[in-house]
Amino acid sequence: MKLKKIAEAANTSISTVSRVLNNKDGVGKEKRELIEKLLIENGFYNKSYKISNDTKRIAVIVPDLKNPFFSEIVKKITEESRKKNYQVLIFDTDENFQNEIDSIDSIIKSNILGVILCISGGSNSEKNIKKLDDYSIPFVLFDRELDFYHDGVFLDDFKAGFLATEALIKENHKNVGILVGKFKHKNMYNRFLGYCHALKTYDIEINNDFIYEINLEIEDGYNVAKDIFSKANNLTAIFSCSNLITLGFIKYQNENNKKNNISIIGFDNPDYFNILNLNISSISRSISEIGSIAAKMLFKKLDGNAKHSQKIIITPTLKLNGSEKLKE
Repeated sequence: MKLKKIAEAANTSISTVSRVLNNKDGVGKEKRELIEKLLIENGFYNKSYKISNDTKRIAVIVPDLKNPFFSEIVKKITEESRKKNYQVLIFDTDENFQNEIDSIDSIIKSNILGVILCISGGSNSEKNIKKLDDYSIPFVLFDRELDFYHDGVFLDDFKAGFLATEALIKENHKNVGILVGKFKHKNMYNRFLGYCHALKTYDIEINNDFIYEINLEIEDGYNVAKDIFSKANNLTAIFSCSNLITLGFIKYQNENNKKNNISIIGFDNPDYFNILNLNISSISRSISEIGSIAAKMLFKKLDGNAKHSQKIIITPTLKLNGSEKLKE
C-alpha cells in the first residue's frame, strides 16, 4: 500500500502521513496514532519496534565494507549523522544482489527514515530503488550511478579513465592494459570508456587481449596478474580501476619477483599503500567529501528542503608517484 492509500484510509493528506512517517510535529495525537497504526499494518514499520520521536535512524548500504573506500564513506556519513542526532544502520551486501534485495526489504519493514546506498546489481538495482520510492523513503545514491535515478554524488569516471591512461601513454607506453570491474556497474564501464578514448586520442589501437573485466577483489587482482605474467605479451603498463585489484596485482608481483616488469596506475590511494611504501601512482578523489555530500543531501530531503533532483559530480585528480614510468 502506498502513502496515498494510507492517507485515504486515515481521511487525511499525503503530506500529513509523511510527517508522521518522518516523525515530524504538527499532527494531532489521535490522528497520529491512527496513521501509525495503518503504517504498521501495511509494513512501513517493524511491528516490534516502538515508534519514537527521540530515535531517528538512517541506513547506509555498501557493497563491500572491507574496501577502504566504502569504510571511509561510512565513517564520514556516521560523523555527519551524529551532528544531526541520527543513528546509522549499516548493511554490507558483499557485492551480492540478493543481499541488496534483503537489505531493502529489511529497511522498508523498519523505522528507517532515509537511505544512502551504493548499488550492487547494476541496472537490476532499479527495482530496489523503486521499492524505496513506492514507500516514500528518501534515498541518495553514491559512486555507482543509475540511468533513471540521478539523486546522488558520483565521480567523473570517464575523466578518471582518460587521465590515468593518458599519463601512461605520455611515459611512452604503447601497450596499456586495463583491470576493470564488471561492466554492469556504470562507473566501471565509464572508466573503461575513458581508457578507450585516451588510446584513440593518441592513435593507439585498442587490443582486446589487454582488457580484463574481473571482480573487485584482491584475489581477482592476484589471479589476473598470474595470468598476465604467464603469457608472452607486450604489455608494459596497467591501469587498475580498483584499490583491491591493485593490491592483489602488486601482491603477485612482489611474491614472484615481477615488480619491475609492468608499470601501474591504480585507483584511490588507501593509507596502507603509504604504510607499505608502495608508491603507487593513482587516480585520487576526496572520499570523505563524497560521504559528507551524500549525508547532507539526504538530510536536506528529510528536512523537506530538497526542491528538485540533484546530481553532484566530483572531479578526479591524478597523483604520480613513479609507478607509471616505463621500466627499463
